[in-house]
Amino acid sequence: MWVIGFLQIVVPVLLLATVALARQPSRMLWTMNALSFGVVLGYMWLGARWDIVSVHVRTALPIFFLLAVVVGYQRYRTPEEPPGRAVVAFGVVVSAALIVFMGGLSYAALTGYSVPDEAVDLASPLRAGRYVVLHGGASPLINGHARVRPQNYALDIVELDALGMRAKAFVDRADLSGYFIFGATLYSPCGGTVTAAVDEYAGLAPPETDREHLAGNHVLIECEGVEVLLAHMRRGSLRVAVGDAVATTTVLGQVGNTGNTSEPHLHLHAERGGEPGVALDGQAVPITINGRFLVRGDIVKERAALPIRP
Repeated sequence: MWVIGFLQIVVPVLLLATVALARQPSRMLWTMNALSFGVVLGYMWLGARWDIVSVHVRTALPIFFLLAVVVGYQRYRTPEEPPGRAVVAFGVVVSAALIVFMGGLSYAALTGYSVPDEAVDLASPLRAGRYVVLHGGASPLINGHARVRPQNYALDIVELDALGMRAKAFVDRADLSGYFIFGATLYSPCGGTVTAAVDEYAGLAPPETDREHLAGNHVLIECEGVEVLLAHMRRGSLRVAVGDAVATTTVLGQVGNTGNTSEPHLHLHAERGGEPGVALDGQAVPITINGRFLVRGDIVKERAALPIRP
């Protein structure tokens, strides 16, 4: 994971420095270079996991790019000897190819921002905190679940600290307490009836996973014709049982790290059809949270916890 974080710092710094400081043989090449690097940074802004370094870096990235463009434009000086046509042509072709390729990826990622038809609106199962979406949207470029039925519109969410990070810096990755969302209280995202409540699997130390019991400890809730899954919960934390009626003020349990999961997070999705009470056994249903169709990188700020239903 640290390698990904390292690259997410080094690559943008190199691209920004090149736009701002590198001497280009012509203004056309400088312009094409700036455009191509801007498209690369744009795709990174859309698709990268910024919680690994800090979501604040993602926020600042467009500002840094504009500053690099301004500095580079002001520093540009026409060379005394015009560059050869072959040099200009090669530079333009390479930059144009990069723009087309990375632009295509960015467009494919942006298609995942559109709210699919018949989305079901849910309340946030999290309260009192600041969270970021790791996986979300309708494109596999921004949602690792997009090609996995019935998780096509699933959300993976983690909590952030004031520095915009999901875990304590330099903490042992296997230490579950180092992840800010671990142990967070989960509320029912809808009014309905519990159809499954599993609380038997031990917590796993990352990077250990359980590929046999994919959802780990979990709750399934039947809400107006769809079943909503909250997965990877903490063992011993479940507060509901099969057959219980729940509302959006009902506490279900806590976020854990059980099942096929790389680290503590909330996995949430809705499905329709399949066998009642069986997770991962239906057709995917798009979801919105408090009216928002969440995609990778979206920040969710939740107010204080609601009163707990007796």
